Amino acid sequence: MFQEEVKKIQQQHRIIGREEELSCALAAAYAGKHILLEGAVGVGKTVIALALARHLNRKFYRVDGDERYTEHKLTGWFDPSAVMAKGYSWETFIPGPLTQAMMEGALLFINELNRMPEGTQNVLLPAMDEGRINIPKIGVVESKPTFLIIATQNPEEFVGTSRLGEALKDRFVWIRLNYQSGVEECEIVKKETGCEDEALISTAVKIARKTREDPDIRRGSSVRGAIDLVDLVRKFAGGFTADVEVWVKAAMIALPTKIELQDQTTRKVDELIKKIVTSSLSEVKAEAPVKTSSQPEKSDRGGHAGGQGFQQALKDRLTGKKFQPPLNMLAPKRSETVGELLLEGKLFKEAVAAITKAEPSWLGLHLLASVKPELEPEYQELAKRLLIRMIVRLAAQISWRGLSATYYGCVPFKPGMEEFDVEQTYENWLGNPCPGPEDIVGVEKFRKKNAVAIMFDTSNSMQMSKIVTAALAVGVLAYKLKEDHHSIITFKEKPEVLKGMTENLEIETLVGRILDHQPGGLTNIRDALAKGLEELERVQVHRQLGIMVTDGWVTYGGDPVEIAEKYPRLHVIQVPLGVGGGDPDMCRTLAKAGRGKYSYMRSFYHLPQAILSIL
Repeated sequence: MFQEEVKKIQQQHRIIGREEELSCALAAAYAGKHILLEGAVGVGKTVIALALARHLNRKFYRVDGDERYTEHKLTGWFDPSAVMAKGYSWETFIPGPLTQAMMEGALLFINELNRMPEGTQNVLLPAMDEGRINIPKIGVVESKPTFLIIATQNPEEFVGTSRLGEALKDRFVWIRLNYQSGVEECEIVKKETGCEDEALISTAVKIARKTREDPDIRRGSSVRGAIDLVDLVRKFAGGFTADVEVWVKAAMIALPTKIELQDQTTRKVDELIKKIVTSSLSEVKAEAPVKTSSQPEKSDRGGHAGGQGFQQALKDRLTGKKFQPPLNMLAPKRSETVGELLLEGKLFKEAVAAITKAEPSWLGLHLLASVKPELEPEYQELAKRLLIRMIVRLAAQISWRGLSATYYGCVPFKPGMEEFDVEQTYENWLGNPCPGPEDIVGVEKFRKKNAVAIMFDTSNSMQMSKIVTAALAVGVLAYKLKEDHHSIITFKEKPEVLKGMTENLEIETLVGRILDHQPGGLTNIRDALAKGLEELERVQVHRQLGIMVTDGWVTYGGDPVEIAEKYPRLHVIQVPLGVGGGDPDMCRTLAKAGRGKYSYMRSFYHLPQAILSIL
């Protein structure tokens, strides 16, 4: 339906591919729907959004989201000196981009929406839902019918992002932008560099795409990495070369700023880049002829053979079926089960590729966890890295940031500050023959921090699947409390602090510590509570609380109730760890003593949601 318009946008804005995404965006815009474009860094979200805005021939305002972008920067603020002279009025109000776009029926483009604070995001709700916002002290702004928001966001597992609230997401239509196919990326590189050397282009694209599949790399390079590689190799060698040293030299310049390593990796960035470049050049040399943009790799859109094979393998493992591997899989016997193949390491190349590209799921998570203990040491380490990657991505999906308590304080006025204290400013100006900006008293919002100590009972014989679930719960907690103090404690006969209250620890590292933890032994709830209280006392914050996760059986140490009474707030989640199901009376007693909530989880796998409900 929109083929002609899509072609026009592609030609005018030099966009390669993206026919489906552009068609969907046009349909949404003509239907008056606010659009959310999601994709990794470098997939062209901003290009698509700006091209659409210009094609619609509407005036648009651009906002680049970050954590310092406040509500008043979006809606507008009052000029302090004008207010002192004329009072609060439309004349003294400076409208922000949201207000301007609404009044003019324009398009508001918000780049990286999920980097904005949650309070700023929520300002959009009445504008999107009711077409109106309230400006304190002066009145209501209503939008014209042509008002539209186009926003972009990076996936939630990316550093520096938060999860959009359910109410805000509900008001957008969603368009996902994945990495493009190999042939389209080659065309993009050709367009951006002006290079006609297909061998050079395809090799650069191969290297960039391989960075997205390496398990030691959290975020691989976008097509910009291939563009920079082509430009640099042309300067070093004049054109395509099979010299590995030239490619490594160029890659060491082009790629380090475009990739992000897993926190748990022991490899250095230069080692990984050299490995990827060497591997890519070996493949290029083995191909006859050299693969070029006319002989592309398969598109990622529909998945690749290895990814599909592994996904089917996951299902076969759980259903007990025999696995019939695709022809491109190494398998000596067609009757082997996928578990046997995984144990021999024969599917790990497929697993790495599939897990890197696929959406994380319980299915893949628990298959990998079930075979990890039986693998050879070299594959155990790889399985652990894959588990951490999956857990962190899944935790980012199911977590969200809660509303945090805030307070306002008086500070020296700075340009761009939205609020100021009229009374104190008047006092400074009275009797002052030459009042200036330094006499204005600003008002700034401060976030009240929380402190949470969570104590995990690992005294019983927990299966690896439960350890994985505990790691997921910890990941969810870490995302939720990213800006707060939190401590993670496991306990058996003695408590062990996996993360201290003031320790700055990456989520990947924390998840790795949980996976390395060895459960089993007696249960000392008293010492665990004492250690949690000790951690809470390390900081002085707005709110302190403890969360105890246990089955309630006390088999070692003294009475824990008197320690529970010392907590500002203690919540207790009873989970089935042992055969008997636990002691609900003890769990209820602890929660009552700590003035907190008691909850019982019939399944251990509900633990992440139980923690979220408390927070």
